[in-house]
Amino acid sequence: MDKTLRITTPSDVEFAMTRQFDAPRHLVFDAMTKPEYLVRWLGCDAMAMPVCEVDLRVGGRYRYVFRSSDGIEHVLTGTFREVARPDRIAFGETFSMPGFASDEYLVTSTFVEEAGTTTLTTTIRHPTKEARDGHLNSGIEKGVEPAYDRLAKIVAGMA
Repeated sequence: MDKTLRITTPSDVEFAMTRQFDAPRHLVFDAMTKPEYLVRWLGCDAMAMPVCEVDLRVGGRYRYVFRSSDGIEHVLTGTFREVARPDRIAFGETFSMPGFASDEYLVTSTFVEEAGTTTLTTTIRHPTKEARDGHLNSGIEKGVEPAYDRLAKIVAGMA
């Protein structure tokens, strides 16, 4: 099983992050969509997550607020466009923090299970190559890799 994060660029406006988890896909899906699990793995260790609101339905919204030790808030908000548990989820997302707000980008996650192992692929599609490159070059792997390690521990405990 490949427990390492792989990042690829399937197009000029997309990047994809893939990792395998030793758990059935319905557990990985739930851990990625239910607040009681999200607060335990999403984001980075250095930030608290005081707000985790999820209305998991097509047209439903979510809002995650991360707060750094110096009080700066980083906010992810979005609207669910597709919810097909446990196969796929898609949503439009924006990121904001003081002095910066992104354009909306599309996030699509697919969950493929084989012999109890789930391959999660999350593809992020930006409106422009420049926006994709900015996101990709922001050091995203430094946050996603340890977050996915935490996610792996959570789903292992759910099984």
